[in-house]
Amino acid sequence: MDKITEIKEHIKKVYLAYNRPFVVGYSGGKDSTAVLQLVWDAIEEIPQEQLTQDIHVITTDTLVETPYIIEYVTKNLEQINEVARARMLPINAHRLTPRFKNSFWVNLIGKGYPAPSQYFRWCTERLKIEPVNRFIAENVDQWGEATVVLGARRSESASRSQVLSNKTRDIMGLSKHPTLPAAFVFTPIEEMTTDDVWAYLLSHKCQWGGNNRDLAAMYQNASGGECPMVVDKSTPSCGSGRFGCWSCTLVQQDTTMENLIDNGEEWMAPLLEFRDFLCETQDPEKKHIYRSHKRRDGQVAYVRDGTRIAYGPYKLEWRKEFLKRLLNIQKYVQQNGPDPSMKLIAFEELELIRDFWREEEWADSVPEIYRQVVGDDHVWLDDDGIKYSLEDHELLKQLCRDAGINPDLPTKLIDQERRMQGMSRRAGILQKIDRILSEEWRTEEEVLEQLGAMHGIQ
Repeated sequence: MDKITEIKEHIKKVYLAYNRPFVVGYSGGKDSTAVLQLVWDAIEEIPQEQLTQDIHVITTDTLVETPYIIEYVTKNLEQINEVARARMLPINAHRLTPRFKNSFWVNLIGKGYPAPSQYFRWCTERLKIEPVNRFIAENVDQWGEATVVLGARRSESASRSQVLSNKTRDIMGLSKHPTLPAAFVFTPIEEMTTDDVWAYLLSHKCQWGGNNRDLAAMYQNASGGECPMVVDKSTPSCGSGRFGCWSCTLVQQDTTMENLIDNGEEWMAPLLEFRDFLCETQDPEKKHIYRSHKRRDGQVAYVRDGTRIAYGPYKLEWRKEFLKRLLNIQKYVQQNGPDPSMKLIAFEELELIRDFWREEEWADSVPEIYRQVVGDDHVWLDDDGIKYSLEDHELLKQLCRDAGINPDLPTKLIDQERRMQGMSRRAGILQKIDRILSEEWRTEEEVLEQLGAMHGIQ
């Protein structure tokens, strides 16, 4: 029995033995395409009366996917649903997205989270793991249990091989999902090599009408790999070249996007420039320029030896600059890219960013920046609370200067009162005030001066 036939027989045995739905992770790359085709082939060989469980094909759109790739994936999802219905197969494709409160831009521009790094990889859980887990959790009561089918392969990398080797398997080779007790992970192509995958794809017609030679050409143009479907934190990062998020700063150089631009996708150049700028903000020597000396909890943290500040979120002034650049890039790609309706950031994200910024300043900067860049009279959500003007803030700052008080302290106290204005129950107000008063209100210069005195640093 050849390897492909053996894998298909394995897929059929798992489907029939457990009598639970398949959830197939599909990213549009070679490995996930191979897995989906093999599952489709196997399912079509099972008698119709035994197809009692659905096969759900899921793609996680992080909302910052490389536009060139997500367009290809979206087209394939539509074709999968259309052809499956025509052939009366229990296959359903779903595009999953993170909640807007978890989106890349709300966290980076709204809250000021630093660009993701290997040391603080906050994006993976929010953008990839949570949507998949939510989809499975929302359906598992109806299903009872589910089999999550992934395209992980041992030969992809040493770290991937180690992760697969460490899994505890049942008699069919399935492992328990690390966070969802009613889900089991199935990796049918883990023993295939890259050559095996391409040999299969280029010799087997894509069942839903896709063209695997187009996929091969896309890889050739991009010279990259693919981000795996991520279901837990043990999944290794994407590597040096990949199909994934255009804003990804987990790699030093985005060779995929560079090669796409070199091969005719010049309209993507501003996206690459912005990604490279975000990478620049990770430079340890420049953190003090871009990031606040306080964490989001209002306290100052220090590196392990206590000699330097461990900088917190991006300063508001830089987050405003990020938003201006992002909106300008969006306007550019709408005018020069393949899709005039392309959005890099949604209005729902802008409203959430606006809410976070209003906790830090009295100016309503998001609508003003949007008007400056886009020039569109978008109707923004009303703020029913008390409103203060910039003139009010300037007066407050002058009074604080005269009294020798950091103006951010009374600003935050007044804003807390504004947010609770009109509430019938004001439970917790004293604790909220106490938390504000206990924050670090010294300036960065004052903190550094004391730190230098403690450690004899000039």
